[in-house]
Amino acid sequence: MQKKNFPEPLRPMLLGALVFSIPAFYLILTGPTALYRNAGSMLYCLTALLMAIDIGRRRRIGPASVRWHATLADIVILGGALASAWPGDPPWAVLEWILRLGFSGVVFMRLSTLLARLVAPHHLFQVLAIAVILLAVAGGGFYWLEPRVLTYADGLWLAFITGATVGYGDLVPSTPASRVFAVFIVLLGYALFSVVTASIAALFVSEDEKRFEKELHADIRALREEIAALRRALRQP
Repeated sequence: MQKKNFPEPLRPMLLGALVFSIPAFYLILTGPTALYRNAGSMLYCLTALLMAIDIGRRRRIGPASVRWHATLADIVILGGALASAWPGDPPWAVLEWILRLGFSGVVFMRLSTLLARLVAPHHLFQVLAIAVILLAVAGGGFYWLEPRVLTYADGLWLAFITGATVGYGDLVPSTPASRVFAVFIVLLGYALFSVVTASIAALFVSEDEKRFEKELHADIRALREEIAALRRALRQP
């Protein structure tokens, strides 16, 4: 019996690992005490553990269910999480910044591909719900990372204008942590706004397609009736 593929959206271990790596990065970067940085290291260890479990599970399902490029990214994330868990206090050296940002970029891309099936253009309400959740999380992130953001409402506003790439200038990221966070919010904002726009357009297109389909069926029925009438006329003596 052929084994079924384990679909991307049904991988809780991988999703949990990717999510845990995000606060781990900022706990180590912005943690005021060693307790925060140790918590970040523990989250990185948890990320590596979940990644190892997920990779092992994927390998047991069968080679047909394993995509080489996704598996390679998962192995990179596993190794990066273990390396990031190594104790080290900021400020980071240039090489360490490059490696940690590169690791964050791989996590971002892997998380985006994992969630891609949940934001199909024809699922407008689902896309809007995900956008609202991400906006709420981003607002909390700016409230935590940006010292100029004094309220959660300001954090939401900064998250929105950052994701929408409006940039009014009333609130701007001023710390390395909030600026790194803003980079990913901008990339995420581009993707979400594109999907929302495509979803709205898909609604109009689907309505036009339904109307065209009804008209086409009506024309086919009328044509069949005309052909049947013509046959009856030809059979008459």
